[in-house]
Amino acid sequence: MKETNIEQQLMHEFAEFIETDPVAPDEQLSESILNLVEKDLRPARWKVYSKFTLVEVAAGLATLTICPQFGLAFGQHYEFLDAFQTATPSLAFYLLCGLFFVIFGAALSGLVLSRDEIRIVGNTKYLYFAAYSFLAYFCLVSLGSEALAAGTLTWILGAMLGNVIGFETIIRLRQTAS
Repeated sequence: MKETNIEQQLMHEFAEFIETDPVAPDEQLSESILNLVEKDLRPARWKVYSKFTLVEVAAGLATLTICPQFGLAFGQHYEFLDAFQTATPSLAFYLLCGLFFVIFGAALSGLVLSRDEIRIVGNTKYLYFAAYSFLAYFCLVSLGSEALAAGTLTWILGAMLGNVIGFETIIRLRQTAS
């Protein structure tokens, strides 16, 4: 096979490149690149949890348009949910409400956070899920009008389960896909 002029020119330029003396980058440039890489590989924990919380809060507020929580809703009154609440045992209903309120945010967080951010979250995610579930519960109860003592613990348990199920499912799917 005959080489064309373009191929010969490329080979000549490559040979010139190989024969040139190596040029070391400026020390300041090298240091700034290393800092950028370190920042990407080890993001600040507070930034990761802030991002996590922002996604969960936004998704939680979105769920209030579909499913009211403790009398707090952004949508209209849904007869289906009233019928569902009447037909479902109280503990199961509040468990499902807590689960539904956070599962979308937890799953979305699993998609939004980078691999390095997920690594930073590590095993502390369970403590975060518990804290977020309690905080979400107290915010909803303080802003809403309905709160039943029996539903409290089951709602919080459902919220913690929703966080774990939503986040872990997406993380596992991402690991499987890559």
